[in-house]
Amino acid sequence: MAQAVLRAADGARVTVDLPEQAGGLEWYGHTRMAGPRLLRAYDLAPAGQHKVIPGKILPGARREVRGRRGYDLVLYEAADRSRSCLVWVGPYHEATTWFGGPAPRPAVLDELTTSVRFRDSRQGATLTPRRTAGPGIRQYGTFVVGMGDRLVVMIRDARAAKDGLPEWRGARLGEAEVWKERLDLDPATRAALAGTPFEWRYVYATGTAAYTVVFPTRPGRDETRGQAAGTAVDTVLTTIRVRWSA
Repeated sequence: MAQAVLRAADGARVTVDLPEQAGGLEWYGHTRMAGPRLLRAYDLAPAGQHKVIPGKILPGARREVRGRRGYDLVLYEAADRSRSCLVWVGPYHEATTWFGGPAPRPAVLDELTTSVRFRDSRQGATLTPRRTAGPGIRQYGTFVVGMGDRLVVMIRDARAAKDGLPEWRGARLGEAEVWKERLDLDPATRAALAGTPFEWRYVYATGTAAYTVVFPTRPGRDETRGQAAGTAVDTVLTTIRVRWSA
C-alpha cells in the first residue's frame, strides 16, 4: 500500500492510500479566488506542463519571463491577442491562470501577482491569497486530481461536494458510502465494456472527502474480460482511502 500526502491549493492536507495495483499517478489541482479586486481560477500541475502552450494551445505565442525568488512568472499571449495566460513556474510545480483576451497591462499583472502567494517544494505546491490582497478574499472550488495509466481519482472537500452527491443511498464500504454511475460512452465502447468494472465511475463520500475513481484503460473486448476477471480492479476499489483535512 502506497500513501500520497498532498497539499491542496488552499493549504488543506489530502492523504491518499493506494494499493500497488493503482500504478503511479501525477497530481494536478484547481482552485478559485474571489473578492472585491480578485476573481480568478487557477490550475496547478507538475512543472513543465506550460511548455506545450506556445506549440499546441497558443501557436506562435509571445512569451515574457519575469524572475522571482523561488519561481518564474511566464506570460504567454496569442499571436492574434485573443487569449493569454500567466504561469507561476517553480522547480517542481506550476500554477496557471487564463485571460479571455490580450495580456493585461503591467500594472494589472503586478496587482494580480502580489495578491496571491505561490509556494513550491518537492512535497507539493500551494497557491493562496495574500493578506495584503484586501479583506473579503474567498478561496473555493478547490479539488485535486491524480492521473495515471491505470487510474484517475478526483478529490474534493466533502463540505464543498455534498450537494453534487447522488440522492439515493450508496453501499457502505468501511467509513465510506459508495455509488456506481455508468460512464457516457460511445455505443461500441459501451458494448465492449458491458458487464465489467470499466463501464462505471465510482463515487465515494466520507466525513472529510468526496472522490471519484475511473479506470481509463479501454482495451479490446477479450482483454477487458480478462482484466475484469482479475483482482486488480477490485483491490483498488476496496482499499483506496482518502482523507481531507484543513
